[in-house]
Amino acid sequence: MTGDRMDSRVKENANPGEMLLVDFVVLLIKQWKIMLASVVCIMLLTLIALWLKPVKYGFVTVYAIASYETLEGNRVGLEKPEEVIAKLDNVFIDQQRRQLLQDDEITGITFDVDVSNPRNTLLLRISSDAETAYRPVVEQFHEGLVASIQEDQHQLVESLTERLNEQYEAYSQALEAARESNSEAARELQVTFFEKMLQLERRIESINPGDSTQFALQSLEPAGIGKKFILAIGIIVALLLTPLVAVFSVFVKQVAVAYRRAK
Repeated sequence: MTGDRMDSRVKENANPGEMLLVDFVVLLIKQWKIMLASVVCIMLLTLIALWLKPVKYGFVTVYAIASYETLEGNRVGLEKPEEVIAKLDNVFIDQQRRQLLQDDEITGITFDVDVSNPRNTLLLRISSDAETAYRPVVEQFHEGLVASIQEDQHQLVESLTERLNEQYEAYSQALEAARESNSEAARELQVTFFEKMLQLERRIESINPGDSTQFALQSLEPAGIGKKFILAIGIIVALLLTPLVAVFSVFVKQVAVAYRRAK
């Protein structure tokens, strides 16, 4: 009798909110089968997504644009990197895509191409994300882009080389004429002309026609969202969604009971 009185007093003195919370938790625990089924379904969907997700790697080509060295020793591009990137984005990349589409064996293979210029450099970074099975296609694509840039800049290199050679030849003739003269002014001119010829020689030798310092190098780690990240997201979604499914199940049952009572 004493125990029953104590239980009744406890129930009378208990906070109604706490009792409702306890009842609610008990109801959720009773839905363990539904919660377990929800976890299993979400994890199965996560595993299917991991299985279907293609593993892509980054392929990077680094290209040094045509350049030469100034008298001050600074290397300057024959074109600004932004100008070369504009040509790639608007002309060369589209041309290479059209050439690939003409090959029946490469039909349906698509990948993005991103071109950027590392800060304070004369380098172009051409990157593509693709599956390892498509590596030959990516290499062919990057090779075509590099060839397009080199062909486009070849005229600039030839023009600069020809102009510098003409200046060198002019100073060479002037030097010969100064050597034939016996005046003191002619000696000073000889020194000046000789220095100019040396400077022009250095500039001609410093011309870089443009080349790829790194060609379609595959990254060590997969590109994009990794499988570990997807798995972690699946676990988090399962932990967050499972209680909501249980609450919805309890709500549906309570609605069903209330509906039967209303009848």
